[in-house]
Amino acid sequence: MAVQREPSMQSKAYEFIKHKITTCEYAPNQLLSEAVLQEELGFSRTPVREAIGRLEQEGLVKVFPKRGIVVSGFTISDIGMIFEVRMLVEPHTLRNYGGNLDPDSLTRFSETFHAYDPADRCPEFYELDDQFHSLLISALPNEYLRSLYSRIQTQNIRLRVMSGQYIGSRLQETMAEHAQIADACVARDWEGAARAMEHHLERSKDSSLATILHNHGNTNII
Repeated sequence: MAVQREPSMQSKAYEFIKHKITTCEYAPNQLLSEAVLQEELGFSRTPVREAIGRLEQEGLVKVFPKRGIVVSGFTISDIGMIFEVRMLVEPHTLRNYGGNLDPDSLTRFSETFHAYDPADRCPEFYELDDQFHSLLISALPNEYLRSLYSRIQTQNIRLRVMSGQYIGSRLQETMAEHAQIADACVARDWEGAARAMEHHLERSKDSSLATILHNHGNTNII
C-alpha cells in the first residue's frame, strides 16, 4: 500500500496564499508582507518565499526588491485575452463535445439554477459557478485546449468574485444565464447551449470591464 505523504510546508503556504488571492481576500494590487505571511502561517521564511516564487511564476504576484510583494492586478488587455480564450474554448466544447456530458449532472445544475432565490446571496455561488464551468470543460478531449483553459482558471474565479462584489445584480443574472445553458444541454441542443454560453461570456466580460474601470484607482489599467 502506498503511503500518503503529508503536504510540505511550501505546498501548504502556496495553497493558503493562492486561495486568498483567488477569493480576493488578498485584493488585486494589495501589498503583502512576507513577515506577516510567515506569522499567519506559522512557517519560517524559506517555505513562504518558495511559495511566493511559485505564485510569481503563475503571474499571481509580483515581487519588487526592497518594496515587497504585490498581488497582480488586471489590465483591460488581460480581460480581453482571458475572455478571448474562454470564447474560443467553451462554446466550441458545447458544440462539438456536449454529448460527452453526464445528463444527470446537467439536470441537477439546471434545477439548482432555477431554484435560486434572489433574496439569498448564495454563499456557495462561486464554488457552484466554478463546478458548472468545470463540468462543461470536462467534455473536451483536446488536452492542449484544456491546458490553455486551465492557465486562466484562477483569473476567471478572481474576476467572478470581483464582479459579484461590485455589481450585486450580477449573481442573479449569472444564475439565469447558467440556467439557459444548462436547459439547452439537458435538451441536447448543443448549438443552443453554445449560443447561450456566448451570451453569458459577453455579459461576464462587460461586467469584468466595468468592475476594473470602477476600481481604476486600485488596479493597473492600460
